[in-house]
Amino acid sequence: MSLRTPPANLPEIEALLGEIARAPQEVSGDYLGRLVALLRPGRVQGAAEAAAPFEGFIALLDERPAMAEALSAHLRQVLLSRMHRTLYAESGILTSTGFLTGFWQRLLGRLLPPAVDHDFLRDLVAEVFDEPHDGEWIAQVPYETWDHLLERLGCFGEAFAPVRRHIRQELLEAMRLVGHRLAALGMDPALVRYAPALARHESPFLAQSDEVKDLIALQANPATAPAYDGHLEVLLGHCTDFVAQIRRKSHETGVGVTLVFVLARIEQLVARMRLLRLLAVPDAKETATGTRTRAVQFMATLIRAENRRNRFGEIFDGTTQLLARRVTEHASKSGEHYVTETRAEYKEMFRAAAGAGLIVAVMALTKILTSKLGLPGFWQAVAFSLIYGLGFVLVHVLHLTIATKQPAMTAATIAAALDGTPDKDARLDRIAGLAAQVSRTQWVSIAGNVAIGFLTSLAIAMVGAEFLDWNPIGQAKAEHLLHELHPWRSLALFHAGIAGVYLFMSGLISGYYDNQSLFHRVPERIRRVKWMKRLLGAKRVDKIARYVEYNLGALAGNFLFGCMLGATGTVGAFFGLPVDIRHVSFSSANLAYALTALDFQVGWQVIVVSAAGVLLIALVNLVVSFILALRVALKSRGIGAEGTAGLTRRVYERFRASPREFLLPPRAREGGAP
Repeated sequence: MSLRTPPANLPEIEALLGEIARAPQEVSGDYLGRLVALLRPGRVQGAAEAAAPFEGFIALLDERPAMAEALSAHLRQVLLSRMHRTLYAESGILTSTGFLTGFWQRLLGRLLPPAVDHDFLRDLVAEVFDEPHDGEWIAQVPYETWDHLLERLGCFGEAFAPVRRHIRQELLEAMRLVGHRLAALGMDPALVRYAPALARHESPFLAQSDEVKDLIALQANPATAPAYDGHLEVLLGHCTDFVAQIRRKSHETGVGVTLVFVLARIEQLVARMRLLRLLAVPDAKETATGTRTRAVQFMATLIRAENRRNRFGEIFDGTTQLLARRVTEHASKSGEHYVTETRAEYKEMFRAAAGAGLIVAVMALTKILTSKLGLPGFWQAVAFSLIYGLGFVLVHVLHLTIATKQPAMTAATIAAALDGTPDKDARLDRIAGLAAQVSRTQWVSIAGNVAIGFLTSLAIAMVGAEFLDWNPIGQAKAEHLLHELHPWRSLALFHAGIAGVYLFMSGLISGYYDNQSLFHRVPERIRRVKWMKRLLGAKRVDKIARYVEYNLGALAGNFLFGCMLGATGTVGAFFGLPVDIRHVSFSSANLAYALTALDFQVGWQVIVVSAAGVLLIALVNLVVSFILALRVALKSRGIGAEGTAGLTRRVYERFRASPREFLLPPRAREGGAP
């Protein structure tokens, strides 16, 4: 749409501007809300579509100066009659409410929109931009379009001077609010625990509040106010230094949810303080155009924040990033053991997976025999959970590996590898290289689990049939197990997806308990248990404490993962839901037991389809758990979808150039280095 093209709904806009001209003293948001509704383009795909209705509206105002003046007078009246400081200081900043309180507030806000208070500009913004996607299309309108509209409304002229003075004063008062909140957060006990210097020496959090007070006093009269001296920026820098110091220390001591919230809120308030200062007291080198651009961007940010205030997703964003990073940190350290670079590591991974295959065969047999006991549902779920949970714990204690446990760990390793690589191309190259290492490690470990698990189960069943005239399952059960492996005649792949979700959750559980062990100093507490020292001796207790320090997360993750696998089928049957789990290692063992029970009297098509089902179950297990884990790990580093755009193409190009490295490790060069 050209700048001179009038909007399609011209009669409605003209009628509305006529109403505004007849009641210029009206200060409610009704007129502005109706105007935005007429200009709202809906969901847009780019800046051109977002700007098109505004360009047509500007063309109309150019042709009808009287209407432009009426709208300008109404806008002046609305802005002068309202308090702005709460919008500038609070919108988009984490609130001090807890998770449950925030959840219920959002739920109530969705069911019953809050009442509008005409004294606050924040309420006006929420009233006018009340559609779910207003924030998105407003953010896409180019600065030039906004600047042209504001200029046409006379926002830079003499008539708007009182409004500009009012806005500047409200910006300064917003700085006062932010300064007080920063000072209070700087003395939070969760912060002082990590940085005792905040309580012993002069705190930059308290000093910046005093500096803001002095700055506001100096800027009371813009005509005589001195140039900004930069002292506030120095104090804010000291505040962010303390935040960085505490983050580094939390890597060694763990982090609590309260500290996560406090640090996230401090960072947001410091960023808001810097922006408010630039708008209220621009730097000497700042141009008028630069200040106007920043003001327009700030306006779009505030609109988007108010537009999203009652969204449930906002309760997680901002507070979860540091905690997710902390949780995935230990997972990434464990994941380093699941990435093979040399042939020696490759062979060792196969041996570890093969050993786990032996245990999986016994676990599958134990589960089959337990199912024959006819236990009540609850006790059957408990028995299955213990079989899986204790079996996975045994695998960990023996330093063996379950193939599908790796994705949640290796995804965190990939995200950790992105630290210190701000360049997008370098980041994608690094991920592609790690993807090759992860791929070959996954396949060799699956081969170890599946091949050895299948052969061990086959051996157990054949020895029982040959020498003991015994088989763990009958013909009906064998046919049922084969049916459960069919890729499209059963829910095998859906159930494999459920197992993939559990695999992802087990990785988070491991990281969570490792973090809790550090944060609550569990090893040090164990060393202080007197009855344990009397019973076992100080040296043995110290060994236990060190083992807990390095293995608590893995033990908890493995055991609870087993509990989730064991209980799902029983819970699904109780509620009448078609939910269960399919895990590739146990599926291969079940295939061996079923074929032996049927004395291999099945068509080759059944064997091929069942084998294909096992492979597809493996693929779904891995893909689901890896994607979920990688998403959380990337979020923990603050990397969004735009930061990994093009990753699939980069991995494909690497695979096409060197498919061998996705299956086998590189040959050792002279000196033994790969």
